[in-house]
Amino acid sequence: MSNFTEKIFIFIIGLILIPGVVFAQSSRQKVLEGNKFFQEEKFDEANNKYRDALIDNPENPIINFNIGNTLYKKKKFEDALKDYEKSLSVDDIMNQSKSYYNMGNSLYRMGKLPESILAYTQALKLNPNDEDAKYNLEFVRAKLKEQAQNQPQNNQQQQQQQQQDQQQQGENQEQKKEEQQQDQKQEEQSEQQEQEQQQAEQQLPQEMSKEEAERILNALKEDEKDLQKEKKPAKSGKVRISKDW
Repeated sequence: MSNFTEKIFIFIIGLILIPGVVFAQSSRQKVLEGNKFFQEEKFDEANNKYRDALIDNPENPIINFNIGNTLYKKKKFEDALKDYEKSLSVDDIMNQSKSYYNMGNSLYRMGKLPESILAYTQALKLNPNDEDAKYNLEFVRAKLKEQAQNQPQNNQQQQQQQQQDQQQQGENQEQKKEEQQQDQKQEEQSEQQEQEQQQAEQQLPQEMSKEEAERILNALKEDEKDLQKEKKPAKSGKVRISKDW
């Protein structure tokens, strides 16, 4: 990890607290207890104490700011952003700058880089000497520029992937079509073979009835009698001698 990245990481996760705030007497003790829990990194307990104090003083922007800090530490950046926005009602300009700075950190963690740039810029308008806001602003600008430069390459890769997907889809459809044609051809062949078998069975001689068999047998006997009548005995005499040369 480079020094630049380490530095911005420390700044990004480091929250700015707003000290020296006057609270109503009923909520002051709860805020102090919440601050103690926050320093001990007991963020759930700190959040509970701040919310108890908020019941006694619901419009206090500093309590909302501290609640935003506990939510940020719990990585609930979107919820933290809402409480930071409520803390903007504080009268002191320097404290408003700190609210915008922490809003920039939350937006960065949410992946909203252009919005975080706007928040850091607003923090610098209120406090031009905020070195942390300057550093984070330049870091996010560089990151956004890097993303913009990589965008054409990403688009090209997406187009290539889409083309490959379309080609694969076309090949799959063609293969499916061929399989359907083969299935249809096999089905037609099966139907043709079945028809041929049925025709062959129809052409086979049917089984003879008893009456037909007797009729054919009688006819054969009559034919045999007729042949016997036609035979006559040969006449006696000399046999012709074959001719000599």
